[in-house]
Amino acid sequence: MKRSFNLIRLAAVPLSLTLISILAGSVINRVMVVELGLPVTLAGLFLAVPLLVAPVRVWLGHRSDAYPIRGLRREPYIIIGAGLAGLGAAVSVSLVLRTEALFSLGAIVTLVALIVYGIGKNLTSNTFQALLADKFEPGPPRSRAATLYEVVNMIGLIAGAGIVGATLQPYSPERLTTVVVVIGAMALLFALFAAPRQEPRDVADRGSQAARSQDFQTIVKTVVLGNPHVRRFFVVVMLTLLGTQIQDVLLEPYAAVRFGMTVGESSQLTAFWGVGTLIAMLASGLYLIKRFGYLRIYRIGLGVVAVMFLLIVAAGFVGNANLLRLLVVLLGLGTGLSAASLLVSMIEFTTEARAGLLIGVWGVAHQLGRALASLMGGVIVDGLLSVSGGNVMLAYGTAFALETVLIVVAIGLIGKVSVTEAKASLAEFGTGLTAVPAVTD
Repeated sequence: MKRSFNLIRLAAVPLSLTLISILAGSVINRVMVVELGLPVTLAGLFLAVPLLVAPVRVWLGHRSDAYPIRGLRREPYIIIGAGLAGLGAAVSVSLVLRTEALFSLGAIVTLVALIVYGIGKNLTSNTFQALLADKFEPGPPRSRAATLYEVVNMIGLIAGAGIVGATLQPYSPERLTTVVVVIGAMALLFALFAAPRQEPRDVADRGSQAARSQDFQTIVKTVVLGNPHVRRFFVVVMLTLLGTQIQDVLLEPYAAVRFGMTVGESSQLTAFWGVGTLIAMLASGLYLIKRFGYLRIYRIGLGVVAVMFLLIVAAGFVGNANLLRLLVVLLGLGTGLSAASLLVSMIEFTTEARAGLLIGVWGVAHQLGRALASLMGGVIVDGLLSVSGGNVMLAYGTAFALETVLIVVAIGLIGKVSVTEAKASLAEFGTGLTAVPAVTD
């Protein structure tokens, strides 16, 4: 009973991250564009700040690996990160309401607050995943925990958006200020409720001693840059996000111009995609990965996504909206399978000594893939529309086809991560690493 309660209690960590992400993402974006009348591009640059600080995850991960606080290397960092994220989100949203000019002290402080939010969010997210690696045994227990907590995060994002939206009605700057302060405080309280007494003490003692065996610069050179399997897996993570997320900024406008969908109808595609993704992630965590292994599920998921992109292009010539809806659900299923298995592989590709650092590396690849996906989709479509005289099918078809190519490359590259060679090479560095992801069917 106590163990079950602790597992349920731990779900408050992803929920806290979800709440503050809604504040620092969609809410601040809306306020900057609508209330303040700032350009959308400028608002996007502000919101990109938390992504730009993602590389700090590697150093933060090493700190939590090697330098425990009062004998604990995960729990305190989760709480500190949640506090920083909540503070940064609350301050940035509150200040942006009072910023009258772009080049002003208020704008500068808002930017600093967003940096604090980004550091805090990265610290909490990175350390939480490292805690999962420490807490759960490799194999089915760890894969089940990783996927189910990610499902909690997705459900929290959906429910949290509705709750935050309801509390802001009717909208006023004063109400928004109150809401952000309350949610910022809730993020810290959730972490204080979730984190204590979750970390295995014996793992913390052994792992921190091994993690301090070399300095950070040496570890980066040997473990991250010097090992070909780490480099390859970094590229795999980045390509997976690129190959599955370029569509995120393209699908709704594509539905409008080729299928004649209204704004309301096209926006519902996100819900169709989300349903497929949630179902696939739940099935992966509860049964599929345990039964077939995460590598096979990863390949199947990406294979489904690749086929769906080709069919979505073909459906554009038909213009059947119901067919597109069906394909988007199947796209969500494939995305959920690949996302769940990739998440499991990221957490499995850790060791007792380097869980925080390695998850930080994968986190940077993940964020880089997301950022490039958002950028590339728009650039490809806008560029081809310009040079082709507005040929919609050429522009969107090329973008979707590119995603298929990236997916095929990722599927091929993950097969080149050799567990045997990785163990031998890492042993030569004397880093205390003993495991890499098993590439087996």
